[in-house]
Amino acid sequence: MRLTLFRKLFISLLLISSIMMVGMALLINNSFQTGLQDYLNHRETEEMQVIAEQVSQYYSPENGWRMIKEQPDLWTNLLRKVGEHPGRERANAHRSRPPQERFLINPRVFLLNMQGEAVLDRARKMQERNEREQFIKVPIILDKQNIGWIAIIQKEMITGKLTKSFFKQQLNNFYWIAAWAALFSFVVAALLVRHFLHPLKNLGLSVQALQRGDFNYQIPVKGQDELAELSKTFNKLTNTLKLQKISREQWIADISHELRTPIAVLVSEIEAIEDGIRKPEPKYIKSLHEQVMNLSRLVDDLYQLSLSDAGVLTKNAEQVNLTLLVDNIANQNELRLAEKNIHLQRCYDSSKATLLQADPNALSQLILNLFENCYRYTDPDGKLKLTLSQSLNRVELIIEDSAPGVPDDALPKLFERLFRVDKSRSRANGGSGLGLSICQNIVKAQGGEIYADHSPLGGLKIKITFPAKDI
Repeated sequence: MRLTLFRKLFISLLLISSIMMVGMALLINNSFQTGLQDYLNHRETEEMQVIAEQVSQYYSPENGWRMIKEQPDLWTNLLRKVGEHPGRERANAHRSRPPQERFLINPRVFLLNMQGEAVLDRARKMQERNEREQFIKVPIILDKQNIGWIAIIQKEMITGKLTKSFFKQQLNNFYWIAAWAALFSFVVAALLVRHFLHPLKNLGLSVQALQRGDFNYQIPVKGQDELAELSKTFNKLTNTLKLQKISREQWIADISHELRTPIAVLVSEIEAIEDGIRKPEPKYIKSLHEQVMNLSRLVDDLYQLSLSDAGVLTKNAEQVNLTLLVDNIANQNELRLAEKNIHLQRCYDSSKATLLQADPNALSQLILNLFENCYRYTDPDGKLKLTLSQSLNRVELIIEDSAPGVPDDALPKLFERLFRVDKSRSRANGGSGLGLSICQNIVKAQGGEIYADHSPLGGLKIKITFPAKDI
């Protein structure tokens, strides 16, 4: 049989309750037995005080205890009045309170003279009794003088049929109470375990739903305990997975669309040549080449994006002079920018090193992508501005270009994969819509942040910050 968590917790709670009940039973049993015996001993002591008052009338200063010695029945009758004579038992031994009947005390009571000798048993002195027996002595007073003692051997354990019957009755009552308490603990333990495990059951159902691909299942959250926090966290995880699933499906659909367009153009142009509609002239070959290059760029961007997602582009962190890196890439692209008459403005000191700890290859890929983005989407006769600065705790790189600008609603979406402000224009310029997504992955992998905003030049402003590190 599989030992479920419910059974484990239930058995644990039941065992703890049972151990506590047994411990309480033993303690209460011992305490009740001791308390009852102390009560009985105290009552016997009070009775001995009564005997001491009454027996003093049989003492004379001249003859001592001669009257008691010559007439032992006087002593026996005296004990009969306050105690219970040997062999006699009172009826009704099943009362619910401590018995009020007299106890069998005659064999345990002694009349002692001042020397500690038993008046009715001269052969034995009290010192000759068993040393383990506990004696209680009550003084006998006559005319304010001590004339002897009443001694009683008090018991350490409950004896007597009536007393034992009363003790047994109370013990049985306790056992019944303990049994009902155990049954109550059984029910409460089952309810508590079921209550505490209910969120875990819901969690299990949610996991099963995730296994089936159902991301709409939400765990009901009740309370503010750890299980409630776990349920909230799991619901957030479910929502995250749901969004990722939607994003993945949209991503696949977008990729399929991006691949289908150039492939459709290639297929139609090749079929036209095969059918003789078009001749394989250089202009048609050039068109085919452009479509192939678009496909090649798209595949290359997808590959670069997959590398940035996996962190492959950011593995080797070392000391990098960002000023030198930006300056070299700017020099490499200056002639290309001049083809569109785009003026490059450098707002930094080329001789001042800007150092940070990063992967130089990843930073090169980042800056190249930003330059490529500016080249493709900046109108001719435009402007490109580079700003590089370093403060106490961060390094900041800003790249701005001139018109065309980006609408306000498009700014938050620029880093989404395959997003284009003007799809037809972007596709004509060879853009895949993945460049800024790759840039974002690289910046985040280096511990930096990247933002998009409107540029005072009329175009787009990309601001990148990296943490400055002690190197």
